[in-house]
Amino acid sequence: MAALRPLSRQIANTILLGLVTLAITAATQGLSPSLIEPDEGGHYVNALFLGDWIRAGFPSPMAWARDYYAHFPRLSIGHWPPAWYMVEAPFFALFRPTPYTAAIISALLAGLPGVAVLWAGERIGKRGWGLLLAITYALLPVTLEGARYILLDQPLALVVALAVIAWQRAAEKGGWARFITFALLAAACPLVKGNGALIALVPPIHIALTGRSNLLRRPELWAAAGVTLALVAPWYWLSFKISAEGFNYAPGLAYAGLALIENARTILANVGLAGVALAGVGAASLFRPRSEPERDTARLSLAVILATLIFQSAVPASLVGRYLSPLLPWLVILAGLGLLRIARWRPAGSAAAAVIGGLALLPGLQAVAALNPKPEIGAPALAEAITAKGGLYLVDGRSGGEGALIAAAAHADNGRRRVWIARASQWLSQSDFMGRGYRLTVSNPAETRAVLDRLGAAGAVSIAVNGHLAYPHSRLLLEAIGVPSFEGIRQPFRLGSGKVILARRRTWVMPNVSLLASDPISAKAGKMARALE
Repeated sequence: MAALRPLSRQIANTILLGLVTLAITAATQGLSPSLIEPDEGGHYVNALFLGDWIRAGFPSPMAWARDYYAHFPRLSIGHWPPAWYMVEAPFFALFRPTPYTAAIISALLAGLPGVAVLWAGERIGKRGWGLLLAITYALLPVTLEGARYILLDQPLALVVALAVIAWQRAAEKGGWARFITFALLAAACPLVKGNGALIALVPPIHIALTGRSNLLRRPELWAAAGVTLALVAPWYWLSFKISAEGFNYAPGLAYAGLALIENARTILANVGLAGVALAGVGAASLFRPRSEPERDTARLSLAVILATLIFQSAVPASLVGRYLSPLLPWLVILAGLGLLRIARWRPAGSAAAAVIGGLALLPGLQAVAALNPKPEIGAPALAEAITAKGGLYLVDGRSGGEGALIAAAAHADNGRRRVWIARASQWLSQSDFMGRGYRLTVSNPAETRAVLDRLGAAGAVSIAVNGHLAYPHSRLLLEAIGVPSFEGIRQPFRLGSGKVILARRRTWVMPNVSLLASDPISAKAGKMARALE
């Protein structure tokens, strides 16, 4: 029974971290049933798709995917790896959560990567220190961004944290079981999100920092590498085969320089100069340790930090601050070790640690105070209105607005397949993959109305944020539906600045579903299907 107490304490503290991020998200009005961030709708629909597939009794997966995409064109598992959705799928199959419930769960999950900080506290024998630092991690701006939006960065940070802990145990104690456990968790990292591949850099950097070159002679290490590669390679081979035209960023020194600058900005925005200084003091534990556990914890933390920075600077991707999410728990640990060292200075170490620690907290606290309410466009009510009668609807709005409505409609349809959503941007204009070119395919309201008639659209939804229409074609769409044959409902956002117009035909029309397959994005989905078959 006594052996179970540390585990139960860790579980309770981990739940506490999730409740902290949920409470802050709710207090700052960051929870919304409208998944307005551009990627949120895709993440929700991906999980719902797998849950509905299970509920339907595992039909032919590609036929199911093609049909699902025709109804709800935010299905995008081919864009993001499948691992996290596979974790979510049983829950979605059993409970089919609403977008709002999914947002609450996401807010709870955002604090869980702090388990790495709790682990470090246990490891050096300072549980209270670990819990305090883990709560501090839950207050960081990047953590709270992950709490306000359904994204993959916080799940990735959690899986990376678990993989790093598994690596430390394997490196210290050896054994086939520990190395294979690390291999499975390491494979999960890039299968949750692509930048999870940074985990491959952690072992070599950690081996170099610890001088444990003898690990390179252990067959368990190379077997673990083989298991990881065997699990990850098939997915990425398929992904590059399907989407090679999309991987067109140009790596090089210029990109690396920009990435380092953006990474530095993200770190300073989260912990400030004081936090960076504390981490530097903590890194000194590599050379003058108070205890062996502290030195090993500092080495491991530094290995993860270096691996993340090297990967983000070398592998071309969007320069987005939240991509540093896997680094932050370990940066907090290193800064915490710095606080411990300063607190031991005499005679005023404790006072100095309190002042510097407070300064490190300031950027995060200021960011929390500046959080604005998350916009709420009323997507669930719109979806209920659409699915009540069914039919095909054109939705017009930036990708966040489109995604919010598609996600809400996918839930409200409840597997009946009575509604089809088409994105106006795919039917009234054309752009290249990266959005550098854009041209209208209609020139007046009559041509726009002809597209609606050809599709057999039962209506259209227009979403304008801050009074601004989404695209050049948006005004043509509004003029096309502003005729007696359509009846419109205009309503402001329930939270935030903007308005939504729902226009429905007064008479029923038959949707031309076969035409949806000519949508360029549908053609790409078909390419994926052919690659899989």
